[in-house]
Amino acid sequence: MTEPALLAGRRVVEIAARPAGGYCGRLLLLLGAAVTRVAVPQAVDCPPELLGLYEVALHRGKRILQPDDEGLPDALAAADLVVVDSAEDDAADGAVVDLTQRLLTLAPDAATVDIADLREDLGAAVPATASTAAAAAGMSWGIGDPDREPLTLPYDIPEYLTGTEAAAAAALALLVRALGGPAQRWDVTTADVLSYFVGQIGANFLPYDRPWHRDGPRASMSGGSYPAAMFPCRDGWVSIMCRIPREYAGLVAAMGDPDWSRRPGFDDPRVVARLHADEVDPHLIAWTSARTRDEVFAAGRKHGFPVAPVLTIAEAMEHEQFAHRGFFDTMPDGTVLPGSPYRLTGPAASGATTPSSWPPATIDPAAPLAGLRVLDLSWVWSGPMVTAALRDLGAQVIKIEHRGRADPARLRGRAIRGGVPVDGPELEVTPYFNQMNHGKRSVAVDMGTTEGAMLIRRIAESADVVVENMRPGALERRGLGYAELSGANPALVMVSMTMMGQTGPLAGIRGYAPVMSGLAGLDSLVGYGPDRLIGTFNPALGDPNGAGHALAAVLAGLAGRGRGGTGCHIDLAQVEALLSIMPVPILRRQVNGTVPIPANGHSAFHPHAILPTREADGWVAVAARTDLERSAVDAVVGEEGLAAWVAGRTAGDAVQALRAAGVPAAEVAGYTAAVAGKRAVARGVATTVTHPYLGEQPVVTVPWKADGRGFPAAGPAPLLGADTEPVLTGLLGLGPADLADLRARGIVE
Repeated sequence: MTEPALLAGRRVVEIAARPAGGYCGRLLLLLGAAVTRVAVPQAVDCPPELLGLYEVALHRGKRILQPDDEGLPDALAAADLVVVDSAEDDAADGAVVDLTQRLLTLAPDAATVDIADLREDLGAAVPATASTAAAAAGMSWGIGDPDREPLTLPYDIPEYLTGTEAAAAAALALLVRALGGPAQRWDVTTADVLSYFVGQIGANFLPYDRPWHRDGPRASMSGGSYPAAMFPCRDGWVSIMCRIPREYAGLVAAMGDPDWSRRPGFDDPRVVARLHADEVDPHLIAWTSARTRDEVFAAGRKHGFPVAPVLTIAEAMEHEQFAHRGFFDTMPDGTVLPGSPYRLTGPAASGATTPSSWPPATIDPAAPLAGLRVLDLSWVWSGPMVTAALRDLGAQVIKIEHRGRADPARLRGRAIRGGVPVDGPELEVTPYFNQMNHGKRSVAVDMGTTEGAMLIRRIAESADVVVENMRPGALERRGLGYAELSGANPALVMVSMTMMGQTGPLAGIRGYAPVMSGLAGLDSLVGYGPDRLIGTFNPALGDPNGAGHALAAVLAGLAGRGRGGTGCHIDLAQVEALLSIMPVPILRRQVNGTVPIPANGHSAFHPHAILPTREADGWVAVAARTDLERSAVDAVVGEEGLAAWVAGRTAGDAVQALRAAGVPAAEVAGYTAAVAGKRAVARGVATTVTHPYLGEQPVVTVPWKADGRGFPAAGPAPLLGADTEPVLTGLLGLGPADLADLRARGIVE
């Protein structure tokens, strides 16, 4: 079956000097849009000799026009959407900004996605790079050793993460335009995107009196449940991450139920994470160090705890799973490049569907998805992040859950205020669940029963979107797979988000974000050097990166449904989505033979560093992109030298002086500043919601702005089963006797 081109007929013009805009355009192309690229100089962390291959990796399939091409004015005039990433700041001393502003006047009727690295308020962008944006967003604060400088994400990773969010905003912009809505300007900013990620993972930290701070190759206090770290093996490293007691019990069983595990408190991974991690680490290190990565991985599959080898880029490229799915594309010259992380299929048959209230006759710019019905069959992070974003944008989200197999996000433990656990039911006092599920409706149905699955199928008949991130086959065994659901509702857009995709030898493995980043090879690139890897356990990028890719495809699927009346199934492999944002490491492996661990270095920008200030644990990220900016650095610091000059000042004073000279610089912000500091408040990063048990709590929301307006949270997460009765009676027409019978038999709560 031919993959559906979800954005077929949509015309996009891309004016992008950085990976953010280029990757946005690539995703729109993969989803079916016709993309015309204006050839402008590239500012990318890539050796000069590889720039030609980089452009092939990011821009193949696009129509390429030079800025003076006579066909460009017509392309802009006909565009439905223009993607730009240098409208206010560039790495060319203003040359690309001037060109971008001139070209935008030729597309007055097109929607615009305007990408920047850093905006301090709703006004213009400030000079910035991926590294200074990561610093301002709180991302760098959590990566590194506690007694060393923070690390930025290497190889422009923040740019690709932003490009992914920009592609989702672009798909929505195209959808709004097609439905008769306005041609809006969508503001997508790297610092906002990264603060959005930090705010979500941070809900596992500060509300529990855990620090969000660098802790080497593990999450701070194991992120609340032991373990969450990289461990050495005889032939490399493995990532192990247990989030629930059952997984930790499996790990202990694999280790032979050692004596230490029977001591009081050592049977609870949450207690171990808070009080005993340093004591247990040597036992676990001894166990893994005596084994190969494959042996530990096999133990994880046997005993049911999440683990994966930390692959190198070379090993990831050669892995049988990606070969099975045909993920990598081979160019005529033999170069291997990341392909598409999506496998798209349409319904087996078309036909009438249950009438939906969406789309409405008039689109509300403040809630463009109002009336859209989403069935949420996901849990933990990546899937709930997609549905939370859809809720932020106005959709109604019905989350299916059940007390007998609760969402692990409800099992992260009680919030702690002033050293005292918050009162309330165990499953209702988890800030992480409140973050990931704000504004949704909760329907408590046991999908493991025949009648429970039938109720869910009936809800799906009137749904516009279904999101799930269960292991392959789990829903099909209950009659809830795409084939069954689309048979009754061909207009359904459904996304299945698994680690490795629906097919292949590793399709069924379990794991969380750091397991994904280990399998993708990302964690082999983050550290101070080959002898001191750090990985990405604190930021845990696999989930939010997968969520951004899924959201872009869902919104594109809705746009495609508007043309043909039928929906689609999106098989998203989240590890492939991580590989997709690492084209330069993949190229460096093939051409140079090795992939350097850059720490805070950069191939094209210098200086490019994170430097200590005179304050305790105070740091400044600074970068110079051009000779003019390097001259500005020299003029500011004089004979003192940059490192010595920064070391003699506060972070605020150093940043103010450097920015005044036009040099990209930012303080390395901690979690609180990233979510609730001056920039965060001005940009509307978080919304304060009032939860029945947690009280007031900030939650971060979808990080885009449309015509200067954000999308605040509609309310807190629901109590478990709070909406069971109104949904089943109002939507399915069940009566009181039906509900009483279902409750008596434990099918609903």
